[in-house]
Amino acid sequence: MPALVTVNDADTVHHLIQEGFGIGQAPKYRFLDDLEDGRLVEVLPDTPPSPTPLAAFYPQNRQLSPRVRVFLDWVIRIFDKVAL
Repeated sequence: MPALVTVNDADTVHHLIQEGFGIGQAPKYRFLDDLEDGRLVEVLPDTPPSPTPLAAFYPQNRQLSPRVRVFLDWVIRIFDKVAL
């Protein structure tokens, strides 16, 4: 489909959609509040995009710092909550 605007950033997609520029695709967690409040409507809910893998790499021979462990636990909770 031709587009007036092309971006590669989920925050920009979110902002443009909120401003009425049309439809877009970004991670669903980015739109949860808008969908729940009715500000945005999901289109084509039966044809979601393919999942994008996410990985965290860290040295296996070193103990994780508490900060890294807390961050990884937070990321896991966030993505488990929004998994389709």
